[in-house]
Amino acid sequence: MRTMNMTWLASALCGALAWVPGWAGAADVSSRTTQPTVRTLDFGVFWPPRDPSQQPTNGTQPLLDGQVVLWFEGLRETRPVIRLRVTLTRRSDAAARERWNSRLAFPEYDWMRQVRVWDADQRWLWPNVPYLLRFHGTERVERYGGVDPGKGVDNDFAAVLLRKYDPAGTQESEDTRRAPLVSAEWYPVGPDRVDKQTVVHGAQSDVFTLHPGGTGEARSGWAGVWLIYADFMGAKLPEGWPTDPEWAGGILAYFEVRWTLGTDGGCDVSVRQLAPARSTGFAWERWAARTRAASGSSSPAKVSDLPARKAPAVE
Repeated sequence: MRTMNMTWLASALCGALAWVPGWAGAADVSSRTTQPTVRTLDFGVFWPPRDPSQQPTNGTQPLLDGQVVLWFEGLRETRPVIRLRVTLTRRSDAAARERWNSRLAFPEYDWMRQVRVWDADQRWLWPNVPYLLRFHGTERVERYGGVDPGKGVDNDFAAVLLRKYDPAGTQESEDTRRAPLVSAEWYPVGPDRVDKQTVVHGAQSDVFTLHPGGTGEARSGWAGVWLIYADFMGAKLPEGWPTDPEWAGGILAYFEVRWTLGTDGGCDVSVRQLAPARSTGFAWERWAARTRAASGSSSPAKVSDLPARKAPAVE
């Protein structure tokens, strides 16, 4: 599995970390800076999904603890950038193991007996979280998902998608209207070399890059950030949740990143979790079909709102 090159990331994260305690409820984090400064927003991924404005009942715990990491870089010679990454972590105590076992049992599906692995004490073995979430890589080898023989599709993956809008939210930026930022790749948190038998409790998304204040854009704007899973297996949606499917799945969590560029090169930037008002509007099946279960294929991920620079011609 590929691992992230952390050299440039470590440089970008030289600002002090500012942690936001707790994940319950809709929260927000703000900063104004001309130096690279990190802000984090904690949230919970519940199954079935839960409106973030509703407090958990009866001690309900999230299936995964999530964190959005956001940082702004005020670059002098080029456009400033906002970078974003999502991290998902599974709690690893005995109670969490039982919770995973019960919440994800799906006893109504007979084939679950064939894909789950149990130890000598009849406890479900911890699955490798990045292998549960990622779409790319050889099926059953570099990920657990694969083409379902009955359905003929492969939609066992989670993805992050971003779209940019004007301050009022009525006009989407040309940077993302035709091709939003999207990735279904997840990297292990901790070990560098893992396989499907490695116990890994944390997964990180690709790092996404936004360039605010482009030509013809207002100095203020915002981006919608969707975390989706492509197969909900009939899970009930919260009241008011978008009903348009994300392939055969739906939205696990939604965030808004808002910014206002200052005249001094700084930026007011914030991120908050909200109930989604709209679906991603993305053709997941068409996007995914281009690389389905293809070993060594190039990733169709788009992680920057600027077009990739072409390599200089070799004479």
